[in-house]
Amino acid sequence: MFVIDISRIKNIFEVGLPAALEQAVFQLGINAFLIIVAQYGTTAYAAYGIGIQILAFSFVIGFGFSMAGASLVGQHMGAEDNFQAKRSAWSGMRLSIAFMTIFGAFIVLFAEQIVGFLINDAEVIRLTVIFIWIMGSLQPLMAIEFSLGGALRGAGDTKSPLLITLTCLLLIRVLLAMIVLYLNMGVEWIFATLIADYSVKAFLYIKTFRSEKWMNSLDIKAGP
Repeated sequence: MFVIDISRIKNIFEVGLPAALEQAVFQLGINAFLIIVAQYGTTAYAAYGIGIQILAFSFVIGFGFSMAGASLVGQHMGAEDNFQAKRSAWSGMRLSIAFMTIFGAFIVLFAEQIVGFLINDAEVIRLTVIFIWIMGSLQPLMAIEFSLGGALRGAGDTKSPLLITLTCLLLIRVLLAMIVLYLNMGVEWIFATLIADYSVKAFLYIKTFRSEKWMNSLDIKAGP
């Protein structure tokens, strides 16, 4: 017999709505940042685009650990084993940092050669290398975002990643980039706003996870 389980529908909305809003905020912030970068011309825009394509390999690693963290934490939380949930999240974070740092070091060391395979414009190469140096050095911080973000979502806490994305992407990265643009500073300083973004983001994710409030983010009741 078909039965509408109001409590489960409520749980779905509690988890799904903040996650959907996070993606909306993320897309809004990224597009706003791209618009600011585009004000510096096609050379800067091309450098950003090429840099992101090269870093996509690192993002794949991060997404992998994010999904693993979400799965493991969710399983342990379902088994009411908060200790193992916390332990698996921290372990995933350490592994993510290790692998993404290795990749970051590789692309920083060979940035000019890698970019040279993709384009032969000297100014685009220069700006792309600077972008890769910045993002390569931020790989450990990005690893924290991927791994602990996935762990929080796996525990059902999708509100914290939403608030962190809202704070760091819009109120730090985009706002700082707008200030840099207003002051007519070089696009290199636009790229440097990523340092503030990911530094604060990593701090907030660690602080949020250590608070352990995520352990009580959902009150899921068994169905009939």
